[in-house]
Amino acid sequence: MAEAIVSAILEQMTAITIDKAIEAWSLVQGSEKEVKRLETNFKALRLELEDAEEKEYEDKRVKHWLDKFRDVSYDMEDVLDEWETAVQQLQTDPSGSASVRKWKVCPFVSCFSSGSQVVRRYNIATKIKEIKEEVDGIVRDKVRFELIKRKIKQPRRPETTSFVDVSELIGRDAMKEEIISILLCDDKCRNVPTITLVGMGGIGKTALAQLIYNDHRIQTHFSKTIWVFASDPFDQTQIASAILGDLDPDSLISLKKTTLQSALSKISEKLTTEKFLFVFDDVWTERDQDWEPLKVAFKYGMPGSCILVTTRKESVARRMKSPHVVPLQLLSEEMCWLILSQKAFSGRSQASREILEDIGREIANKCQGLPLAAKTIGGLLQDKQGREEWQNVLNNVIWKSSFAHEIFSPLLLSYYDLPSPVRQCLSYCAIFPNRFTIYKDKLVQCWMAQGYLNSDDNGRRELIGEDYFKYLATRSFFQDFEKDTSGSIISCKMHDMVHEFVQFLTEHRFVTEEVPRNSTLDISSKRVRHLRLVIQSWDSSPLSICRIEKLRSLVVVSDDETSGDVLQDLLSRSKLLRFLEFDSLHLRPEQVADGMKNLIHLRYLSLISCSGLENLPESVCELINLQSLNLRNCWDLRKLAVGMGKLINLRYLCIKECPHLSYYPKGIRHLTSLTRLSGIKVRVDQSDGNEFRIGDLENLDLLGGNLCVELIGDELNWAEANRAKLHNKIHLKRTDIWICSLNIKKEEVLKALNPPSTLLVELFDYQKWLDFDCARFTRKMMQEKKTEMKIIEKTRIALCVQKAALQFIAECSSGSRKSTSD
Repeated sequence: MAEAIVSAILEQMTAITIDKAIEAWSLVQGSEKEVKRLETNFKALRLELEDAEEKEYEDKRVKHWLDKFRDVSYDMEDVLDEWETAVQQLQTDPSGSASVRKWKVCPFVSCFSSGSQVVRRYNIATKIKEIKEEVDGIVRDKVRFELIKRKIKQPRRPETTSFVDVSELIGRDAMKEEIISILLCDDKCRNVPTITLVGMGGIGKTALAQLIYNDHRIQTHFSKTIWVFASDPFDQTQIASAILGDLDPDSLISLKKTTLQSALSKISEKLTTEKFLFVFDDVWTERDQDWEPLKVAFKYGMPGSCILVTTRKESVARRMKSPHVVPLQLLSEEMCWLILSQKAFSGRSQASREILEDIGREIANKCQGLPLAAKTIGGLLQDKQGREEWQNVLNNVIWKSSFAHEIFSPLLLSYYDLPSPVRQCLSYCAIFPNRFTIYKDKLVQCWMAQGYLNSDDNGRRELIGEDYFKYLATRSFFQDFEKDTSGSIISCKMHDMVHEFVQFLTEHRFVTEEVPRNSTLDISSKRVRHLRLVIQSWDSSPLSICRIEKLRSLVVVSDDETSGDVLQDLLSRSKLLRFLEFDSLHLRPEQVADGMKNLIHLRYLSLISCSGLENLPESVCELINLQSLNLRNCWDLRKLAVGMGKLINLRYLCIKECPHLSYYPKGIRHLTSLTRLSGIKVRVDQSDGNEFRIGDLENLDLLGGNLCVELIGDELNWAEANRAKLHNKIHLKRTDIWICSLNIKKEEVLKALNPPSTLLVELFDYQKWLDFDCARFTRKMMQEKKTEMKIIEKTRIALCVQKAALQFIAECSSGSRKSTSD
């Protein structure tokens, strides 16, 4: 992850000092040597960082060194961002209009004629000199303490074998039988079929493969069964030699020098008389060329031969063209308990079990269906004697516990297999609460706001984010996917253990705090860069805290009316924010206006479900770096800022579910970087020229995804509609158009807009839909009323029957007593 930060820093330095050289160097006059020295140091350190990251959980000195390096890297990013913003402001028309950008080279004296510009030049140069000193110290520490040496990467993957006590493998019997039935079915196809078991680390893929491999039916059915631990990196010759050694040890010995060619020749010769099962455990390679020569040799096997593969990556199954891909599901709580108790109660008495079982079951539930976690924690509990020690294990958050590294070792392997830029994208998911529904588009925007999606082509950043998301999804870091009708992922969640794992990775940098009433919050002892606050009451002033000046992300969730002073204090001291989200707060426009003045780094602003905000303050339009603006469900919002056209870097604008919003400024037409526009009303007549009209979509050709617009006006101006040029919106997948006037016909709108045949366009009559919806609501209420009456009637009948039955029993009882007395 640190490697990705350094790469981003170097790219940004190059962009500033070369692409915008004259303006850039004028801002750091006197610090040119420091800039060059920093660039040299960062380039040298980048070569060492991958090794350092893989050792930080093994060596506390390396972790401490890396934490210091991350801190100074973040500081460097902040200075570079300030530098680049200053250059951009110098190169933009001084009037502030973003409709035309005037790139110009201005003489040094004229550029800094104002005092504020001189101050900015001094600040940037001073900060660069300070950071240069810190980086020099970090380089000296690395050399002095010999912190980083080229050794075997940590953690190493433990080699697996087929040897296991199958009686201890619990919870996969049904799946074992399903796969064995496939293996025992003699398929006469020419190609050797592959069955691939896919799942996250620790879910039990190897254990299931061992169960299958050791089953007596498998050993009887196949004349040769061979277990192969797939090396990483994938070594074809080593794997071929291992297979040949099992098939015919004498042949392997007879080869003076084992080459891939000689080993595969022998294997193909031996397989002609064998019906084999090969198990390839823990496969990581996705390269077709790694498998191709092996697959060709395996074709010589007898009909009915099979290959069983275990992997964490869905892409491996695709590369191997597996006809049977089996995703492993999480185990039930009961199965996790059985695995845990098998370890924890080994050698204990029944009395001890009875005393500890209730706590043990709660601990097992924390494993969230992962058998390896249950087994590991069970082994830990073997040495814990009494209820108090078990209670401590239960109360511990796993990622903060002493056994965290052991629990997370399988996930660390998957993590270190990720490219460095993808690692930091995964780590950012720590900003979300556990079991939170993560929307893919929002996640990509978060990554973009933090500068994780670097590309020379500005328009490709969303595509890079999509690729990173898919990369993580296919490696089981995400689950519970919600998809649209085309099969594209809309949202996902993280498994509890994966969420705890990313918290383990980002300890102190990502913090979530729930602040109850009448309490304060102190995070001064932590290196917090990303903070989520859930606030019950603002009366307690929980935000008067230290060390929030370096926050990069801030999420505040509260349904209580905010204190203006506290909110202003929070934002005035968090000047380095790139991501700011207020969820369900009660805000006043002046609070937002005052808070936005100094947030020059801000890329993402969300005021979702905030009440009290009647108009978007003009100060928001001064956020020159803003990329995403989310005003969804701001119920009281009536007017957008007139200067919206200044937000030249804006890519996402969401104004859905704002029922009272009636003013959309014409300046939106200048936002030519927009890729998403959700929930906008456009005029289709010749009314007020200051409002956004449908023809103003003309130059917004980067718009993609689904566009939803509401047509305002009593008549359709054909020329205005045609000016929208929908045929140029090649990235759009779908357009929903709501017609608010009965005077405008669907057919006329479709003809006037003239969309391309490839664009799905849905037209809705708003008034007819409203009438239909009201009628549907009325019918639903009537149906519910009828259902309610039926339930009442059935209840009345049941009570009558019950009353009659009780009366009958009483009479029978009375008659019985009378007979006895007679």
